[in-house]
Amino acid sequence: MQLALLQWVATVSNMNPRVSVPKIFLRGNKWYVRVQVPKSMQERLKRKEYWVSLRTSDRAEALQHATAATQKKRREISAVYRRLSAIKETFRELDSDQQIALGREAYATHVRGGADLIAEFEASNLDTLKAFTEARSETVDDLVARLRLARSDTPHIRVMAHTLMEENGIRLPEGSLAFQQLLEICADTFIEAKRNELAQLRGRAVHDAPNPHYVDTVTGGPRAYVSLGDQLAMPPEPTPSLTELMDAFLSNPNKLRTEKTKKSIRGYLGVVFQILGDDTPVDDITEEDCERVRDLIARLPPNFMKLPDAGRYTLEELADLYERKRKTRLSPTGVNNYLRWFMTFLTWCHRKGMMDRIPTAYGEIKVADPVRKEDKRAAFSNDQLSTIFTSRVYADEERDSSLFWVPLIALWNGMRSNEICQLDTADIKLEENAWGFDVTHISATGEDDKSVKTGSSIRFVPIHPRLIDFGLLEYHRTRPTNAKLFGDITRGADGYYSTNFSKKVNRYLKSIGTHGPRHKFHSFRHNFRDAMRNGRVHPEIARALGGWTRSNTDAFDIYGNGFGVEELKDEILRVDYPNVDWRVVSKLV
Repeated sequence: MQLALLQWVATVSNMNPRVSVPKIFLRGNKWYVRVQVPKSMQERLKRKEYWVSLRTSDRAEALQHATAATQKKRREISAVYRRLSAIKETFRELDSDQQIALGREAYATHVRGGADLIAEFEASNLDTLKAFTEARSETVDDLVARLRLARSDTPHIRVMAHTLMEENGIRLPEGSLAFQQLLEICADTFIEAKRNELAQLRGRAVHDAPNPHYVDTVTGGPRAYVSLGDQLAMPPEPTPSLTELMDAFLSNPNKLRTEKTKKSIRGYLGVVFQILGDDTPVDDITEEDCERVRDLIARLPPNFMKLPDAGRYTLEELADLYERKRKTRLSPTGVNNYLRWFMTFLTWCHRKGMMDRIPTAYGEIKVADPVRKEDKRAAFSNDQLSTIFTSRVYADEERDSSLFWVPLIALWNGMRSNEICQLDTADIKLEENAWGFDVTHISATGEDDKSVKTGSSIRFVPIHPRLIDFGLLEYHRTRPTNAKLFGDITRGADGYYSTNFSKKVNRYLKSIGTHGPRHKFHSFRHNFRDAMRNGRVHPEIARALGGWTRSNTDAFDIYGNGFGVEELKDEILRVDYPNVDWRVVSKLV
């Protein structure tokens, strides 16, 4: 009975820790495991991988030995690499993870080299297992007392410590905190192993208070581990590229950005990353790098990514080429768009702990702009408006063309280009005896093809009576009820209906001489804002009609919570353009 118990104890003490088993391969009639060489070591070792024979044709036996063979080979790879590279990592203090790795390895070594309890019992002069256990317990207590008295520094423990240092390719200087930590680790794990031997002699797998860092508290065997040497040999975690960080930045659920906005941001940041190098660690970006980005972008011509030479030259070469041709450069606004998003991206990286500090502030690197923001886009003059609304499209009565109606709606109702272009026929509706535009992100056709700029953009806008006089409702009645209001407008590649229309309308405005640096389709919205000021439209209702974002201090609500349709209708009547020639449009009614 006693012999059977000791055999069970021996079996438990030799149990392997639970570890993931590497994948094995049958080559010929033998099983092998493939061990890859870390990329950082491949050039020095002239190898990418090793095939290690498990010396058996039995799959179960191969699986049993695969983990140990893999760990052994990794240790060998690490040792060879460190020897060839003359690398011996020096530690003066071990962190908690390093202590655990060394402790698990030390405990596994103690368990593997543990005493043969059966042989010792049979060789002893003791008649019973109980007597043998009691004698063994006294011996362990004496060993523990001597280790504690020597502060874990005994010849046996020193040998163990130096063996661990050699096998892991590390150096812990004598007298350093790290060396004392290692001595204590070796002593503590030795004591753990001896106490577990006693537990097994008493018929238990584990003693009363095992150290869970080192001991599998179910079996008493060593916990799975990756040696410190193997950890040091592993290549560092790859640094994410700037593009990968940008993808995470744009996926931030705290920000609601349209696909069009995301595409623009990708364009801005893509140019910045091209200058910095996409593999540059974000924490390495300096103030000088930010200034270099600014200075190069400021030398580039407008729309430089669309130039025929763009694919043949670097950005630096492209800037040099077009400077020699004396071409115009990007406007300060254009340059600052790149810099603003660049600094927004860096601020996000800093907030996420990827940077110790933000290298500079947007205000420190932005380009000074001599043109005031309010002067960048101007409203069309009365003469320009007269030219537009007496031009060919209106003179030829092209009522089925979006070129006819979209500019009129933009001028008289102040809606944004995409808000008008994406309108469904069903978005013109009668509310409280007033015809109006239902500006919404929900499509009446059942497709996901509409968007709004901000929450304030969702609104009901009474149609200006002049548009009704010009025949908008008659045109509306000719359109299919489940279709888009303007059938000749197609969605752009970015998903926006305004994309293709903008190109078309701006070409038309250019052809009639009303398009310029400060005058584009968006100028109609400036005209609408000026007309509301001139008509003394209530400022809060003006914001509601135009869908302008409210500031944090605004305490009003738009239609649905604040202003009724009647109020909105009364105020929009104040919008007028008395000095514009409307004779051509009026004759068409």
